[in-house]
Amino acid sequence: MKLNRQEKEIVRRKFCAYCIKVLRGEALNYLDELERQRKREVNFSEILQKDLETLYCCDDYDMAENFTVMGRQVPVRDEWICKALKKLPIKKREIILMLYFLDMTEKEIAACLKLVQSTVHYHKDDSLRLMRKLME
Repeated sequence: MKLNRQEKEIVRRKFCAYCIKVLRGEALNYLDELERQRKREVNFSEILQKDLETLYCCDDYDMAENFTVMGRQVPVRDEWICKALKKLPIKKREIILMLYFLDMTEKEIAACLKLVQSTVHYHKDDSLRLMRKLME
């Protein structure tokens, strides 16, 4: 079937109109789907902290070794660190536990143990050096 120029132009325009309708419908469907998705989903940045905590759980096995420092129980979960801490002298062990597990400063530790801050610093460095050797 042969079409003249005018008929070809009519077919072309009808086809363009059809394509525009189809593409418009697809765009509207896509926007509707995005809206439904927005209603069902929430961004992590918009979730409150208490709600975030309900999204996961951690298994807490009681495999921690407890050390006593200043009358407080300090749990240490790493086996290698526990072994190294047990081999340290008591004063050096207490200083390491206070620094890294109780988040105390050298100045606070010196006040608690009635030592000079430089002595606490020396014990810390010496303990870390000794622990490094023990853990190798």
